[in-house]
Amino acid sequence: MRIPKIHSTKHGSIILIFFFIASRIFYYLIGIRFDITPLYWFYQFIDPQLLKSELFNSIMHLHTQPPVFNLFLGLILKISSNHELLAFTIIYQIIGLLLALSLYILMRKLKISLFLALLVSIFFTMSPPAILLENWLFYTYPITFMILISTVLLHSYFEKQRTSHLVMFFSVNALIVLTRSLFHPLWFVIILIGLIIYDRGNSKRIFLCALLPLLFIGALYVKNYIIFKQTTLSSWFGMNLAKMTMTIPLEKIESDAAAGHISGICAVMPFQEPEKYRKFSNFDTLTNIRVLDQKYKSSGFLNFNHIGYIGVSKKYLKDTKYLIRKYPKYYGLSTCKAFYAYLEPCSDTMIIRNYNRWVIKDWVYLYENYFVGDILARVWQTRFTNRYGQERAVHLNFLYIFFPALCLWGLFTVIKSKDFFSYQKAELMTLTYAMFNIVYVSLVGNLFEVSENMRFRFLIVPLLYVFLALWFKYLFNRNKQT
Repeated sequence: MRIPKIHSTKHGSIILIFFFIASRIFYYLIGIRFDITPLYWFYQFIDPQLLKSELFNSIMHLHTQPPVFNLFLGLILKISSNHELLAFTIIYQIIGLLLALSLYILMRKLKISLFLALLVSIFFTMSPPAILLENWLFYTYPITFMILISTVLLHSYFEKQRTSHLVMFFSVNALIVLTRSLFHPLWFVIILIGLIIYDRGNSKRIFLCALLPLLFIGALYVKNYIIFKQTTLSSWFGMNLAKMTMTIPLEKIESDAAAGHISGICAVMPFQEPEKYRKFSNFDTLTNIRVLDQKYKSSGFLNFNHIGYIGVSKKYLKDTKYLIRKYPKYYGLSTCKAFYAYLEPCSDTMIIRNYNRWVIKDWVYLYENYFVGDILARVWQTRFTNRYGQERAVHLNFLYIFFPALCLWGLFTVIKSKDFFSYQKAELMTLTYAMFNIVYVSLVGNLFEVSENMRFRFLIVPLLYVFLALWFKYLFNRNKQT
């Protein structure tokens, strides 16, 4: 029997779907299960009881996060009739499949060979970070898909000049802004301005397609200002930024507090229970709105959407601005720590500690040590302890070389794409948009927060895989010419 040749993108998609389904069956058989436990205790989530009983009132009074993911959680809890685990499992499996197909289709649109596009897509979808995050109830995996599908939609718009693709592109970008505070509305506006400048002939169409999503984002900002007197979709900026002062010695903070320059709240680790913040904010005010009045969720974990945390975060922000201006070298050290964490494996135990990681521990070990390069810990390793006694091992891996090199290659590819690959307008804008997102996430994610920064990097990992595939394509073309 003659085996048919794989000669079209459609055939490649069928093969990718087969590998995805086969791999998920295999992972299920060895014990991988969807982890729904974050629903009950993650800081970012509204009390699941309130999501069921007071969804829209709770969403209206959500100040810690943009509202879309909590709205998604609440809707699934309401319509799943106590089968939410099955519902979330199916939804995340579908997202995983669409993510794999989007990565493959994007590479094919960039004229990457079918074999290479398939190989990269299969490796990504079977890698430990993809498996672990696909089975973990959080917004990281859905946003990764949204960033990738928006890149595909942008290429489709420039390729086919269909207004519907542009509308979907801006709608997806608005969803990203309304799901993850890392993506500030300024990110949306920069993209809008960039498209208008690049495609001046269609500037009116571009603006009109972006107008409704932009107005929706603006409406939520107005809502937060009216209710909470804050011009942001997340009240946590102060607490997140305060982590960037954790390298400053405690005695310096205490002396500045004694001198009256700051309130001294930065001496307290961010995201603590109300009792730790009694002298800095009022936690006794009753609004008669449960999502703002509860100090603890029905599951027993802290409710960081309590109205008192708005005052806490504002004081953190005020103190942090002063400390960063006075001790810039410590802020620089915190930034280095953030970039260090950013280049740790996305399957790191800091973010994934559940049973699934143990199930595939051998594959995780192989991936982290030999693909990412944690094997270098055997050459050099030290330990760092912050002022709160939290200890973390410090060592290098391959990413500290590969990531900067890949970013430089990406920037060079954007500049020389026409010479290297004979790319036209659609491909050039796609690569520019992809590179912009890589730079944006890398800078904004690491300049304003230090903790689980490797989780931020996963958002742009598929885009990095695209540039890696382009590098292989470039080398292959050079060899052919030689």
